[in-house]
Amino acid sequence: MTIYRELNEMDIDLKQYEEQDLSHFEKKQWEKRVLKKVKKQKPSQVKKYMGVAAAMLIATGISLSTGIVSIANMPFVGETIEKYLNQNENLDFSSYKTAIGQTAENEKGKLTLNEVMIDGGRLLISSTYEPADDIDFHHKMHPMPKVKMNGKDLTSSTGGQSIELNNSMFTVYNEVQLKEIPIGEKVRFHIEYDRLDLEMKMNQPWVFDIEVPTEKLAANSKTITLDQKIKLENGRSIKLEKMIVTPISTILYYDWPGEENQIVFKIVSGSGKEILPDTVSVTPEESYNRFSAIDMDSEKYYVVPFEHSANPSADKPGKLPEQSIPIN
Repeated sequence: MTIYRELNEMDIDLKQYEEQDLSHFEKKQWEKRVLKKVKKQKPSQVKKYMGVAAAMLIATGISLSTGIVSIANMPFVGETIEKYLNQNENLDFSSYKTAIGQTAENEKGKLTLNEVMIDGGRLLISSTYEPADDIDFHHKMHPMPKVKMNGKDLTSSTGGQSIELNNSMFTVYNEVQLKEIPIGEKVRFHIEYDRLDLEMKMNQPWVFDIEVPTEKLAANSKTITLDQKIKLENGRSIKLEKMIVTPISTILYYDWPGEENQIVFKIVSGSGKEILPDTVSVTPEESYNRFSAIDMDSEKYYVVPFEHSANPSADKPGKLPEQSIPIN
């Protein structure tokens, strides 16, 4: 009798183990794996793999109930930066990301810095957070880091998002807008989390000191100096400063005088395709619109202004004339 037959004939009392359901994230992961495997097979093999898939799911249910494997508590790495940028597209920016894998721990739990990526004017961070037993954390809570670049605080704004992986693990995304990132060399970052959320200060911050290379990003990016003014009907003007085009995104910087309407831009291709901004920041200090990546080698592109929202305190803001500014 083989060891496998002996194992099959063992009597196991399953009642002593607590059954755990797969989380929504884990079900989606299994679904992707099964569909990916099925799509690669010939029609005659599809039924075979659907049967295997069903057997895998049944086996998973047994292992969960017997306590042999608890998928709900396995140490998932967390979602990638690509998922933060676009959930619906199969993006791959592996060439431009830097894997970190450092973990910091305090009274609030453990935070693992998984990977980071520099894009035009921003640092993107993907982390995995494991709350301490007494911490009631949820997806509406967003740890925000303080970031120094090469020893200087050049942060203009910080955003965050938390995604639940299971009942004891979350992916935490951060997007930090930074002024004048030196593309083409290694950049040093000091990243410090001192609050779990706005009202939850930490006694001992999570601290990470990392270096991020940018040579490959520099080789595939382009900065276009526009230095062009758009005149409004009231005689005032908005100045287009520059556009940074990377394999990841396109960002347009411009000077917006505070007394005018909030002006936003779109990118229009020579074939007529319109690209609206994913992110808009309009302030007297620094205004920018961020778009998806464009391929300037494939066709001509233009920047086209349009009125986004009226400034109620504006003094005769003036209408925006119709015009297209060529990028390339």
